[in-house]
Amino acid sequence: MYQMQSILTACFAPDTKLPKDWFRNQSTIELLSEAQRDILFSENSEEQRVGKKPQSPKLYENSEEQRVGKKPQSPKLYENREKLPNGLRGYYVHRLLVNAVAMWASPRYAWNIYRLLDEIHRQEREELENKLEAKDKSIQKRIPRSVPKGKEKNYKYMIYTEELEKEEDKDMVMLHLVRRNNKSFYDLAKIYKSDRNWFYRENLPISMTPNEDVKQIVQDTLPQTHYDIKGCTILTFKEDLSLLKEKITEYFDNFKQVG
Repeated sequence: MYQMQSILTACFAPDTKLPKDWFRNQSTIELLSEAQRDILFSENSEEQRVGKKPQSPKLYENSEEQRVGKKPQSPKLYENREKLPNGLRGYYVHRLLVNAVAMWASPRYAWNIYRLLDEIHRQEREELENKLEAKDKSIQKRIPRSVPKGKEKNYKYMIYTEELEKEEDKDMVMLHLVRRNNKSFYDLAKIYKSDRNWFYRENLPISMTPNEDVKQIVQDTLPQTHYDIKGCTILTFKEDLSLLKEKITEYFDNFKQVG
């Protein structure tokens, strides 16, 4: 607990400001009410954690209960110590209220506190920005290790066809969407050289993952009854292939221009 008069003296408060005046302010009344609710919440949370019955907060300590060893109550927010010697008697406040009293007593002190808080905020923000910048640089350094030099455009993309066996499905075709790097493309070499190779592009950047875009092109181009999409396969009518190929080719050409 801190003596209010000492706080006022340290802040060079005018003689017209007395400790008792602080308690009459509406803002002080609201502050004390909020502080009591905060204490009650903290105590209830702790009591619930250990399974004990919560106690109500008190503004004043009972020194007799402390002397005989009873459980102390919640910390008081302030008290009027009238029985102390001259120079010590008067109102005392909890340490968390010291700044509130000082800012009420001295506008200069209040302004310095605002500047201090602003500086703390600035430093914390600068520190956070530096951490984010360092993290970004760390990520950028890892990119060359993840993608070896010369391998940034090391991907091939192919859409190949599969005829359906049933006679009633002869007017339809299954499209398979495949994206592979150069090394793992060897198992598709036979398809690549056959007439099943419906669409093919190579030297694609690693950042290009076209499957979802191709599916979206199908959905945007054809009526819903003209296709069925499952995973990396698209079932559609043969009569729609020409239009789809035109749209997909346009997509890849535009992506290359942007890249």
